[in-house]
Amino acid sequence: MAKLKSVYICSECGYESAKWCGKCPGCGEWNSMNEEIKETVKPAVQPSSRTSVFSSPQLIKEIDTDDEKRSSTGSNELDRVLGGGLVKGSLVLIGGDPGIGKSTILMQVSNHLGGEGKKVLYVSGEESKRQREKIYTCTRRPIARRYAS
Repeated sequence: MAKLKSVYICSECGYESAKWCGKCPGCGEWNSMNEEIKETVKPAVQPSSRTSVFSSPQLIKEIDTDDEKRSSTGSNELDRVLGGGLVKGSLVLIGGDPGIGKSTILMQVSNHLGGEGKKVLYVSGEESKRQREKIYTCTRRPIARRYAS
């Protein structure tokens, strides 16, 4: 079903905005944004492998967690905090103050999982190659030295 929507379009450059602007963000012209009504049509949802399986709501006490296979991180304490290790397909956010050892423990976990033959991708948005090498040296455990440039 089509839906009507207000769109503001610059008469000078064609820039589109959902809200009116006094000055066009695209070309910088003043008072060039004109309102137009457009029909928007929602595209049909394409089923994917993630959306094709439907489940109904369950009470927490009814959820069976016995079949979750967990992988040890190589750290008894971290495994304890994670409820017995890492669950395949899960995402774990590690946070803390600077210098507390987040990268070091994750490098150790990467080393452990890699040593078990599992594929590991270590991604960092803050560390340089040199910092990663220092962390590797501090862990004193073997690791594949493949870094993205």
